[in-house]
Amino acid sequence: MNRVRLIGRLFMLAAAVSLIAFATASTAPPSATVLCAVQEEAGNWQNTDPNTRSITRIQLRFVCQDQILNGELYPPGPPWYVHVFGKCHPSDCDWGEVGAQRLSTGHVYAFYNQGFARRYVYARMSQYRPGQLWVWTWTNFTDPNRPDYGVHNWFQRQ
Repeated sequence: MNRVRLIGRLFMLAAAVSLIAFATASTAPPSATVLCAVQEEAGNWQNTDPNTRSITRIQLRFVCQDQILNGELYPPGPPWYVHVFGKCHPSDCDWGEVGAQRLSTGHVYAFYNQGFARRYVYARMSQYRPGQLWVWTWTNFTDPNRPDYGVHNWFQRQ
């Protein structure tokens, strides 16, 4: 009788281990390729207002970091890069390209320190204008006599 109980318990234990293994396998995190899906914001964008006095163009570049090398994400660096062009005369001012990150709000966030001002750039696909990029920029001047300001712009893919 003891032998029958032992076999029964071993059978139950084997079934439990199999069930745990199945549950663990089916709830494993998604593969890295899912993390590197096409990012809708990535690309070259033109302001929808041709007479804007703000940002005229913006480029958002995504770098897929789907590998680990020596315990670090590879390739190294930030996952996003933002390149902004502001309205100037006779040609647009190139703010340059800076590293950026995606915030928990879904915005791609970049920071520019231009010496005379610090600019905070937030970009996100519009929830109200399908296919358009919405960019909000906060400008904080270092000169306390100049008032800080925020501006938002709509962009279409070039």
